[in-house]
Amino acid sequence: MPAITQQAPPTTMAATYAIIPVFLIILGGYVCRLYQFPDDNFWQGAEKITYFLLFPSLLVSKMATADLSGIAFLWPIVVLALMYLAITLVFVLLKPAVTLENKAFTSVYQGGTRFNTYIGLAVSNALYGAEGLIVAVIVASIMIPIVNVFCVLVLEYYNDNHDNSSSTRIAKSVVANPLILSCALGMGINVSGIAIPAVFMEALTIFARAALPLGLLTVGAALALKSMHTAVKPLLIASVAKFIILPTIAMSLCMVFPIEPEVRNAILVFTVLPTASASYVLAKQLGGDHELMATIITAQTLLAGLAMPALLYAWG
Repeated sequence: MPAITQQAPPTTMAATYAIIPVFLIILGGYVCRLYQFPDDNFWQGAEKITYFLLFPSLLVSKMATADLSGIAFLWPIVVLALMYLAITLVFVLLKPAVTLENKAFTSVYQGGTRFNTYIGLAVSNALYGAEGLIVAVIVASIMIPIVNVFCVLVLEYYNDNHDNSSSTRIAKSVVANPLILSCALGMGINVSGIAIPAVFMEALTIFARAALPLGLLTVGAALALKSMHTAVKPLLIASVAKFIILPTIAMSLCMVFPIEPEVRNAILVFTVLPTASASYVLAKQLGGDHELMATIITAQTLLAGLAMPALLYAWG
């Protein structure tokens, strides 16, 4: 595993500066939708193209070219799989007590488990430099398929429009999920040693560059800021799970298993991030409460400006 030379406790400003531009782009999407620019049809199409083309292109291009030489995958995979299993059990066991309808519950679950990859990579680079960024990409490549499997399972199982006893339907939804397929394709290309032809790699890279701005704009376009005061309970549950329970589980597991310090740092960064902008698209595509999801994304992005620096300093 590449060694990180910069191990000093992270500063509060580095994490904060990584978050502000992301929120400004989300705000830009909100302003565009507020003034009906371009129109509702555009935003609906933008959501789909981000979910099915742009974000998968980003995953494939990054994972296919990551340097995996000399990296021990076993223990990070074990820790991250156990982490998501544990947080999922917490949510499922507490569901009767929180009294949320199924659609809202799935969005709260995503809010408590998913992470914004773009912020994570930016923060890792700001805190630990280029070598830390390499480790962050590798950790993200492990976390993305795991978290997407759990999220798709939860969204499908608690989907009121389907027979949630159909294991075949759930399995098909997991296998057919474009984010999971992208991770598998990118990893397969990397392990096989087959290089993507330069012309196709360049096309993937161009698509990947559009994933971040367009994805964040679509989140902003879906915001209903007036509804934030009515979503206090879901916001509180999702944020406590995301910023307190999840990193506590992660760091406890890192103490039990032989996880290298640089990998532990990357895991910590990704467990204290606000939830992913892709959560909104996933909720929209699989029948979750996408409006609540957009509210959680925005609220957590704001909250992360305070929570992330404090948590990184405390655990670091």
